[in-house]
Amino acid sequence: MNRKQGNHILLFLTILLFLLQSLPYNAHSAPPVYQDTLIVDITGNGDYTRIRDAIAAAASTDIILIKEGIYVENSLEINKKISIIGDDPSNTIIDCNNNNGFLLRSSYIDISNLKLINLDEYAIDIHAESDWCTISNCIIEVTQARTAIWIRASSVTIDTCDIQGAGQKGIGITLQETNSIIQDCNIHEFSVGILALTNAHDHSIINCNIFNNEVGIDIRINSNYNLISKCNIYSNNKGINIWLNSNNNSAYLNNFWKNDNDATDTDNNIWDNGNQGNYWDDYRGQDTNGDGIGDTPYTISTKNADKYPLITMTLPDEITLPTSIKRITSTSNTTPFFTWNPSVYNQGIKGYYVKIDNNPETYISDITSWTSPESLLDGVHTFYIRAEGKDASTSAYATHTFSIDTTFIDTDEDGWSDDEEQQYGTNPNNPDHYPLDSDNDRIPDSIDDDDDNDGYNDNIETSYGTSRVNPDDHPTDTDNDHLPDDNSPDGKYIGDVDDDDDSLIDTIEIQLGSNPKTISDVQKIYLQGDPHYLIDISQNSIYDILYEPISDTTTAVEKTNENYLIDQDGDGSWDYLYNIGEGSITSYEKPLTLPILILILLTIISVIIIIYYFIRSYNKKPDIPQKYITPVSMKKPPVKISTGDKRTIENIDDTKTLLHQIQQNVTIFMDELQMIEDQVTTIPVDKEQIDKDEKTLPPPKETSQYENIHEVEQEIDKVLLESKNKNKTLQENN
Repeated sequence: MNRKQGNHILLFLTILLFLLQSLPYNAHSAPPVYQDTLIVDITGNGDYTRIRDAIAAAASTDIILIKEGIYVENSLEINKKISIIGDDPSNTIIDCNNNNGFLLRSSYIDISNLKLINLDEYAIDIHAESDWCTISNCIIEVTQARTAIWIRASSVTIDTCDIQGAGQKGIGITLQETNSIIQDCNIHEFSVGILALTNAHDHSIINCNIFNNEVGIDIRINSNYNLISKCNIYSNNKGINIWLNSNNNSAYLNNFWKNDNDATDTDNNIWDNGNQGNYWDDYRGQDTNGDGIGDTPYTISTKNADKYPLITMTLPDEITLPTSIKRITSTSNTTPFFTWNPSVYNQGIKGYYVKIDNNPETYISDITSWTSPESLLDGVHTFYIRAEGKDASTSAYATHTFSIDTTFIDTDEDGWSDDEEQQYGTNPNNPDHYPLDSDNDRIPDSIDDDDDNDGYNDNIETSYGTSRVNPDDHPTDTDNDHLPDDNSPDGKYIGDVDDDDDSLIDTIEIQLGSNPKTISDVQKIYLQGDPHYLIDISQNSIYDILYEPISDTTTAVEKTNENYLIDQDGDGSWDYLYNIGEGSITSYEKPLTLPILILILLTIISVIIIIYYFIRSYNKKPDIPQKYITPVSMKKPPVKISTGDKRTIENIDDTKTLLHQIQQNVTIFMDELQMIEDQVTTIPVDKEQIDKDEKTLPPPKETSQYENIHEVEQEIDKVLLESKNKNKTLQENN
């Protein structure tokens, strides 16, 4: 082999070493992210006029900008990672027409700057697969919704939202799963402002105003380690209620005032941070040393107390929005009268600015009511109000949407038209005499199938022995699907077969060892199109087995970092990789380890060295005196080997020995290569680079007329036999 060939082999080896060294073990390069912005404008000056069409057209990571206007749309399902941003919540309105609002079925969805009105069961339903979603700077006004925002996922953020119910019914925010944050929000006019339900843990409720609810915050059923801090909790029937085996929750630096009952706690929870507790307006202890901390604890229950109660309120550094805005007058009244709860500010409130629609605003004093000085036309209107502090700083606008309908005649202004009162047998001229309507759904109890609007009709509640007019008293229903968990005592109704709504029936969960009332211990996935279930049978938030319902079999799983390794067929080898955060499933590929790469590299180097010495030995010319060298034609005749030269015979023996050694080395190499192939499925190599390098190598030089080693051996044996016969003849002649 000449020097040029050797340089080519060394170049090839260098490139191969570089490629092997640059191979990643487990990571793949991320593709570029493309992000489009889609404009929704009801006037036709954008890409779409309907929000639904923009959602259908959007790709993952796209942004949908919604221009101001009233969009009559509902049941908007989102199953991709997109952002939906309105111009401003005061003028970008989604009228759901007494239906549901958004249904979120993907992680990393952001919704902001919108106002949702006329809602039915929910405004925003965030499903279990929708971790890391954000709802910010939105206004939600519900009239019939049972839950304004239902958070079934983890790590959700609700930020700077005003969430308003109607007549202390329904739930403002339902929290499940873990690690969500509710901050800087106003939550009011609900049966329960915030409900942490069934193993809801490690949530944070911070800097919120929670008021005019039956219960401000309700933590129940094994919901632990939640935090409530820097909130104003006031004008509720009950401020905070913690019960049903919910422990290690913390509440401190909050203000409790004007509640009928500030707090109840039947479990073991924490009501201070070790230095400061909460402000309680009914605390009667002393502060003899003037440090702002009461000398004696504030008792909450026999097991719980605030050991460091605050003597004065902790007021916010920014002006809070006016809250609980109400129009008191009838729909037919063209000069509406409004009331609201005052803003709160550590510098004090000077007064308020008010206006209706786009009319100029009017400054009023620090009173909390106002009557429109001008008559309004029939239609939908918006009332705006902002607060001004004594240091001249102002809050943002709080808004209230209402309508005027002069065809609605209500003489006594009790909220029921004269025609309705006559229909239901009450006095249209007496404001204290109107149809009984326990749930304020405009359907009198006398004809309403669900008097308390809790989702369980009156006949069901009668069978289960619960109250027909109390929305908090209903049959036990773990998953809130309005199917009671158990059969009714009178046998008229069959209970729910899947209490926690995790798609696995209760009898199977009991058989496998998971909890039929805990949705978080089962995760439904699809393998090759068939449903399977990851199941946590040890109740430690880690899945232990894979259940296949068709064959009713279980196989092993193993958690590693944020992934689960899945053995689908039970052969002891991993088949799939399930990513928890993304919810994705990929085929499992055993990663190449550094020892295997080193072994492959050493084998390749050994093969190259063997080939190099083989070619060098085979192409080596004998030392022939210069005078015997004759010109060689372009076409070489077959090589003739001299049989009478002893040195030549020794060279032939050495060559044959070398050939046998090469054959043995090649055999060993092939065995080792087969072992490597058995252990490694694929070796990712840059094929295009290898092909390019191979093209740069010169074609192999013809050195022999024989096709393989065995033909060479046969020719050598023939020459040796002829040599032995010739030597024998010479000896006999001598």
